[in-house]
Amino acid sequence: MHTDFEPLIDADRAGSILGIHPKTVQRMARQGRIPAIRIGKYWRFRLSQLDSWLASTLNSGPALCVPPKKEERH
Repeated sequence: MHTDFEPLIDADRAGSILGIHPKTVQRMARQGRIPAIRIGKYWRFRLSQLDSWLASTLNSGPALCVPPKKEERH
């Protein structure tokens, strides 16, 4: 039986794809906030799991972005 193997990516690549710093990706993995696999001392990620996680995060609550500040009037 042959199954397709999905290559794992490292925190640098995951951070680049998500647009966040790799150390933030690692911290989120340690905290269990992002799907990850720990192999020894290294965190690895599957693109398909990151995509599913991101889609469910965006659809499950308030927006993750901060609204722009109102302009000050003088």
